[in-house]
Amino acid sequence: MPPRSACWVPPTAYPVINSAAFYLDDFPSPVPSGDATYIKRDYGMSIADFYSKVWWPDLTKLAERYGIRFTGVMIENYGDDTKDAPVRQKDESHFSYFGGLLLKQNGEIGYHGYNHQPLVLPNTDYGDEYAYHQWPNRKAVVASLRELIAFQKSVLPAATASVYVPPSNILSKEGRQTIGRDVPEIRTIASTYLPSDSKLPYVQEFGVADDGIVEAPRIVSGGMVGDYMRLAAESELNMHFVSTHFMHPDDMLDPDRGAKEGWAVYRKGLENYLDWLEASAPSIRMQTGTECASAVQRFSGLTVKMRESANEWEFDLGNFKDQAWLLLRANHGTPGRIQGGSMIRMTGNLYLIKATDSTVHVERKAGGAA
Repeated sequence: MPPRSACWVPPTAYPVINSAAFYLDDFPSPVPSGDATYIKRDYGMSIADFYSKVWWPDLTKLAERYGIRFTGVMIENYGDDTKDAPVRQKDESHFSYFGGLLLKQNGEIGYHGYNHQPLVLPNTDYGDEYAYHQWPNRKAVVASLRELIAFQKSVLPAATASVYVPPSNILSKEGRQTIGRDVPEIRTIASTYLPSDSKLPYVQEFGVADDGIVEAPRIVSGGMVGDYMRLAAESELNMHFVSTHFMHPDDMLDPDRGAKEGWAVYRKGLENYLDWLEASAPSIRMQTGTECASAVQRFSGLTVKMRESANEWEFDLGNFKDQAWLLLRANHGTPGRIQGGSMIRMTGNLYLIKATDSTVHVERKAGGAA
């Protein structure tokens, strides 16, 4: 081994998630109401025709090009009634059509809500931020989720759902406790990773909560992925080797989310982000929300003990299940053969290791960066 100077930077290895998930909020859902001014301007179509003839075919092409498997989170209706017993959606055609196409694309169905009212009780004050309604009690919250789950099973019986995305990323403490206690079908919550000025969003870190719910937040959104979100995306690739993105079908109805610029500009912005992700992390796994959650589970409990000698690095992995992923910064040496897994060089002296055994040996050759 070379002598250790004051500028010595030891080799480092740490667990990562290795997953890229893409969410479609409010999908499938009833055809949303909204201003179709810009859709009519650009395509001369109704909202429903735009979704079926332009929006979804374009998303399918992107999915095929980049290997994406979308997770669409279903909403049964856009009503605001939180007091009466849930009423079954009568028009199932939109759900079965788009939900079937999503499953055919090897995507996944998740949960978004019986309606678009976040799971909060009367002690949550929306102030001037939102015009949402509170649910009167926990029983009403559970009833709404039970109806959504039953509706999903009725309209798309082949689908298996486990991920819940809170409307507007809002979920109260009581709503969160209710999911963990009373709704076992929901095993993952995918809210938001980035905090905001508002106290209402449910902000998460990647991990597993005490009640067993997987916390798998979304990091970036939309087609206009600006500098702030791009920096967050880059940081999470470095830290967790994970990318989670979401968008809404009705972005093209809202001037604040890209409607005025039009779908062609929005789509190009999304392609630019996907090109960047593909170039930055070509080895990242394209997964559904549930698969991403499984990756988070494996990552969250993993421990790494690393030993180095003149001719190898050895990694002992605690809480190893069937596979694990590590990033290795191979300072003061160049990796060679590997036992107990496989390895891909990412860039410079950074390597991605897939461990298939709880003990991994990596040959250490002379040379490499200091």
